[in-house]
Amino acid sequence: MTDTLYPGADRSQWFAEHYPGSFMNPTRGILHTTEGTGWPDYNGGGEAPHVTAKADFTARRLVFRQHFPFDHSARALVNAAGGVETNTAGAIQIELIGTCDPRTHQAWAARGIQHIYWPEAPDWALRDLAEFMAWQRQHNGIPLDGPARWAAYPASYGAGNGVRMSFAAWNAFRGWAGHQHVPENHHGDPGNIAFATLLSLARSATGDTAQPSTVRRVVVWAGATLSAIALLAGVSVPSLLRSNPQITNPNEIKPGQTLTLPEDAKPVTPPGSGTPPPTPTGPSTPGDPAPSAPGTALAPGARGTEVRDLQQQLNKLGNHLVVDGVYGPETTAAVNSVIRAHPELGAADGVAGPKTRARIASLAAQNNGNQAAGSLGPDARGTEVATLQRQLTAIGYLLPETGFYGPQTTAAVNAFIRLNPSLGAADGVAGPKTRARIASAASAVTTQPVVLKSGMRGPAVKELQQQLKRIGYAIPATGYYGPMTSDAVNSVIRRNTGLGKADGIAGPLTRKKIAALAATRVGR
Repeated sequence: MTDTLYPGADRSQWFAEHYPGSFMNPTRGILHTTEGTGWPDYNGGGEAPHVTAKADFTARRLVFRQHFPFDHSARALVNAAGGVETNTAGAIQIELIGTCDPRTHQAWAARGIQHIYWPEAPDWALRDLAEFMAWQRQHNGIPLDGPARWAAYPASYGAGNGVRMSFAAWNAFRGWAGHQHVPENHHGDPGNIAFATLLSLARSATGDTAQPSTVRRVVVWAGATLSAIALLAGVSVPSLLRSNPQITNPNEIKPGQTLTLPEDAKPVTPPGSGTPPPTPTGPSTPGDPAPSAPGTALAPGARGTEVRDLQQQLNKLGNHLVVDGVYGPETTAAVNSVIRAHPELGAADGVAGPKTRARIASLAAQNNGNQAAGSLGPDARGTEVATLQRQLTAIGYLLPETGFYGPQTTAAVNAFIRLNPSLGAADGVAGPKTRARIASAASAVTTQPVVLKSGMRGPAVKELQQQLKRIGYAIPATGYYGPMTSDAVNSVIRRNTGLGKADGIAGPLTRKKIAALAATRVGR
């Protein structure tokens, strides 16, 4: 579950009502600089990040202002047609007020304008920015890692700046990068910011003293296969082989052997960073390593009864895995979905470590027997998922009906659960009670009047008023559509293009927009 608000940040420029964005699960952070000294308007929010940080030079600290919740996309990146997703690719974006341009820095300094030149930021500014990064690691799972090279401005500007990621590298990337690294963009900010210092400070704040894995190499661990390493790195086996011409037999890589990862690979952390890796102790079936000792990690390529147990537990959370005892791509994806839903478990690296295995076992015990009754969870597929998506859309969550239970569906289910606390923890799983409640809510929408207007009464009006109240309109939920409700509806219509004339009537599009806006305010 994504923590949507940064503690202590003010929300005096909250743009989510005007630009609700898309549901997303944070996977990366992007650093920008504003190239100014005051709070930007961001074109009324149309070009805003999630957060802006401004220096308080007297108090020697950064002041944070939040513009969008962290489980919805911001708008500070260019997203060209036909390429990759940028704003909606799980990117938490922060704009740092100040400059990365040495010429601007010199001009401001000559005029006595107080500012931060981010390549030479003071220790207290780096400290507070690192605390923000550490918070995102602890609460939303963004790895404290990133590119080794941050180019100085103005050389960092342009598509061919030598550091901008390819589409494949961007899609595989997890961690922190600069605007200068993002494909489809030409900006060069934040220049050569002291990124290694930021990582060191952030890692100290989280108690993680491991070194960032920016070096494109990985040491083979016990039980690893070439296909498992390729999967974790987000590359193909042939690509991995091309980077390692010393491998003569792909089926015979050995623990302790060092492999070079392709340029577009994402960092690979072997199971063993903090926990012992699974160690084969003898065959459980011919040619298979024995199950790992209790409390150890299970990783892609592992086989045995403990993998079977893990698969059975994952199926109780709504997955549809073949229980074959082989830790393959589908099991890896199911494990990653649990880790992403519980950021305190660490990076979604496909490895089921002791904490992850304990959490999966606990969740499975809570849902014991529910699978037969119809639980659905992340990575589930089929007509039941499509029906759930259609029902969620009917009540305002505006999901594509794909039949795949992905991050958007997970976020919508969690938002609904948080609106209905009696359903329990927002763990991304639509259990029988949650599904029944969603179906009931969708049925109520379809049997209630499509258009609401002045003089009407009933539960549909009351629900509309509750949603309007959630997005900031101080109206009582009386169930009667009076002047206050009409005025609030008109305000929403005027502030959101495409809803038509502000005539006081809440038609289908207006009602869906209000429901979607209300969903983004859950937990605020």
